[in-house]
Amino acid sequence: MELCLRHVVVCRFAQETRYAVPCPTLSFMFAGLEFHESPGFRLAAGATGLLLTPPGTPIHFRFNEQRENYAMLFDSDDVRPGIAPDRVEIRHAGEWLSVPQFVPVDAGRLDGWRQELERIRTAFLMPTAKNRLRAELGALNLVRQLVNETVATTGVSPAERLKNLIDADAADRRTTDELCAACRYSPDHLRLLFVNEFGITPKQYRMRRRMAEAMAWIAGSRLSAKEIAGRLGFSQTSHFSAAFKAVHGLPPREAARRFRGTGEPPPPQVPPPNRQEAAASRPTCCPEVR
Repeated sequence: MELCLRHVVVCRFAQETRYAVPCPTLSFMFAGLEFHESPGFRLAAGATGLLLTPPGTPIHFRFNEQRENYAMLFDSDDVRPGIAPDRVEIRHAGEWLSVPQFVPVDAGRLDGWRQELERIRTAFLMPTAKNRLRAELGALNLVRQLVNETVATTGVSPAERLKNLIDADAADRRTTDELCAACRYSPDHLRLLFVNEFGITPKQYRMRRRMAEAMAWIAGSRLSAKEIAGRLGFSQTSHFSAAFKAVHGLPPREAARRFRGTGEPPPPQVPPPNRQEAAASRPTCCPEVR
């Protein structure tokens, strides 16, 4: 996700208003909220926490005299409304991820977040290159809180259950259909749930998960590509190498050379001879016959 901060403000006055949000906005409600609503979504009086609103969303809110809320307005093409009124989608590395629009924060954690938001605001108001970076990294840290929030409200979601089974089966001993059956869902239905929650298919996640495991072996062990392929359930080393390159952009042997210093050393560089040595090495020509 990329963003460019345009405005960081803290509001401490009573207000009621309606408008369409002009750009993606991160808000943190600390106190004074009476209500905040958008189509199909409403925050009740006294709610405290982090809110991400996509551009174009019509909102209506009211704060009383105890109001304290921070708002960060930014430019980004990587935020859009989600498939449900309480969801937002953000894009990372070309893929859209679903996150909650609002994450509640309990009273015991508000002071820490107040300090963090004031640091972001101070950095934004002193716009050196370092401070701009500090402010934008701070905003991304807020987005991270949305990404980290558990989607399911009661127990583990079916998609999360499938993900856990995939994580535990790095050697690919069971097919994805078998793992779906263990979750008591049809593969097609669970695939849709998985895509909605994680932004990729179970098959894509499974391959990335195995290749993340492969990179860990490449960088942190002396195992050969053939040995790693066997541990990850590949019957052919060539299939493993092709999959590794598709995910990481380089073959296992090159990854090993780069990240753990193995592989064939480059050929030694032979310095070119100097002029005197070059002249001495030339064959002697016969004198011209007159």
